[in-house]
Amino acid sequence: MSDPIVERADAVNNALLTMEREAAADDLFPLGYLIPQIPLLVDQLDYDPADVSAADFDAVFHEWLEGCFAQDSMSDADQNAVRTLFDQACHQAGTP
Repeated sequence: MSDPIVERADAVNNALLTMEREAAADDLFPLGYLIPQIPLLVDQLDYDPADVSAADFDAVFHEWLEGCFAQDSMSDADQNAVRTLFDQACHQAGTP
């Protein structure tokens, strides 16, 4: 049985890694922040793969980021940069 969450997480993570290889200096911090968050989230999720879709990963990850931002006291500018790059990676990974 396939796991839509893991497949989507892998696709987004691969897009982020590609973006990191080609990134401008200003994007390295938000990319470095995002990339390790994906496996952290996936490892903590408890779900039945039959009950989720790939789009659920994107929504759950956005919620996860909000909690991380609050915990890390991240500036608004850094939060916006992280969100923008995550959205770009999601787009590059294709429609879930």
